[in-house]
Amino acid sequence: MRKLIFFTMASLITCVSLCAAAKITEEDKNKDKKTDFWIYYDDNDKPEKMESDRNYDSKIDLWIFYEPKGKRRTLIDLNYDGTPDMFSYFEYGQRVKFEIDSDYNGTIDQRSLYQNGRTVKMERDSNNDGVLETLFDISNRQTNVIQKQVETTLPE
Repeated sequence: MRKLIFFTMASLITCVSLCAAAKITEEDKNKDKKTDFWIYYDDNDKPEKMESDRNYDSKIDLWIFYEPKGKRRTLIDLNYDGTPDMFSYFEYGQRVKFEIDSDYNGTIDQRSLYQNGRTVKMERDSNNDGVLETLFDISNRQTNVIQKQVETTLPE
């Protein structure tokens, strides 16, 4: 049911994007005479969204959303079933969050949070109960403390 809801939402977003985009560029990356790459632009000619059919099966499996203030979301359908399984969130070019549904059941199995390009928190559903258990969390520490910990734990 969750996949059906997401598919319906993704289809609606695509339809709204087609209607709202000021300009769309299309490409045929594998030269089979079928469009498999789209970039949607706003009124100021800035990219708003990019979509791609990476395996050329006529279904979109990569979405990149360019948001205000340097934010970007990337969604990837790893098993080509029409539902994203991997999610990356960026701010000003640096990843701030990563999530993955590694068993393709519609539930996030792992989440990592980043600060200044470093992983500061990692959670994983290690027993398949649908709850992410915290593996480590150093998000409340200062950057220099994190660096010192890394240096002291490295083998010589």
